[in-house]
Amino acid sequence: MGLKLTLFGLGLTLAAIGCDRPEATGRTVMVEGPTNAIPPLTQDITALHLREVGAERVYALHPPAALRELSLIGNRLMALPDDLVPQGIERLWLADNRLTHLPKAASGWTRLEYLNLDRNLFSELPDLSGTRLRWLRLNGNRLTALPALPDTVERLYLADNRLKAAPAKPAALRHLVLAGNPMASVPDDLGAGLEWLDLSRTDLTALPRDLAPWRTLKVLNLSRCPLPEAERERIAAAFDPYDTVVLF
Repeated sequence: MGLKLTLFGLGLTLAAIGCDRPEATGRTVMVEGPTNAIPPLTQDITALHLREVGAERVYALHPPAALRELSLIGNRLMALPDDLVPQGIERLWLADNRLTHLPKAASGWTRLEYLNLDRNLFSELPDLSGTRLRWLRLNGNRLTALPALPDTVERLYLADNRLKAAPAKPAALRHLVLAGNPMASVPDDLGAGLEWLDLSRTDLTALPRDLAPWRTLKVLNLSRCPLPEAERERIAAAFDPYDTVVLF
């Protein structure tokens, strides 16, 4: 099977069966699978999606400086060379790899708004406070703490890590997922200002006594937590069921 290129910039689809080095003339290039050819990366390409093409082929790339969107999902990457991700990157997918750290250059990704590091091997992150991050996905890693995040972060996904304490909340945060972490308590103000809070599969046996600040929540997920029945009843009574869905 040859390359299937989707050229979103032109609204066209090109199927090149049996073509070893097809030309890419659009603004977006998508390649999936280890047998499909990666076309020459011309300077007009601003989005590049390479899924399961293999680490060796990714490491041989020289992405154009104009690239704003890069997806390298499922390529068995163990590290990122400093020059693989352009400094002007805005959206970056690195899920389903074997990464343990980001390059030092990450602190210079000042235009970065979306970062997906799900299901890697991160135990720590570099300082990302200089970015414009709005979405940060870190599910399925080995994190025990987070560095300071920019106040622009609106959605933060931290399921299935090793966090024993909730991270500090960025000012813009509205969605927070902490499911599957070994947390036995949370700060009194954790739910304040949030719309979605997932604390399922944690070790919580109680929430803070005063839940009035948490009433901004539209969804509170406490499923599979070892909450006593009396505590569940107290929590349920603290919220208006027409405003907030509480899941046990």
